[in-house]
Amino acid sequence: MRALAGIFLSAWIVGGLVLTLQAAHPLAGQVVTDNLVPLHTVAIYLDRIGSPFWTMQIVGNLGLLLPVGLLGPVVLPPLRRWWLVLLLAIAISAAIEVAQLWVPYRSSDIDDVVMNVTGALLGFALYRLVGRVVQAPVR
Repeated sequence: MRALAGIFLSAWIVGGLVLTLQAAHPLAGQVVTDNLVPLHTVAIYLDRIGSPFWTMQIVGNLGLLLPVGLLGPVVLPPLRRWWLVLLLAIAISAAIEVAQLWVPYRSSDIDDVVMNVTGALLGFALYRLVGRVVQAPVR
């Protein structure tokens, strides 16, 4: 189980890095303005929730690091502490956002970090929930 989780998590992270660190097409709808104001872009997401583009941004940002919280504790037992998942998610997401400063037609956005970290913590909550369900006594 641990090896399978490690393979899936590794593949997910590599796929996520490829998606987030390749140059975007200039007409893809990518907002090419860097943002350091927390919750500015989240407000845009919520204001345009019916738009397929912005809905995909929400889902993508939440889903990018969700497996870190869900599978990370399976692969690396020290990650069974929520705050270590939090620190790892911040480090990964911040590194991606800093790298995107040099990727054509990409923007660096603090709200991407907020959403990515939230996704990792949601994954961790799912990990804990599944653990409780699996360990629950059968009546």
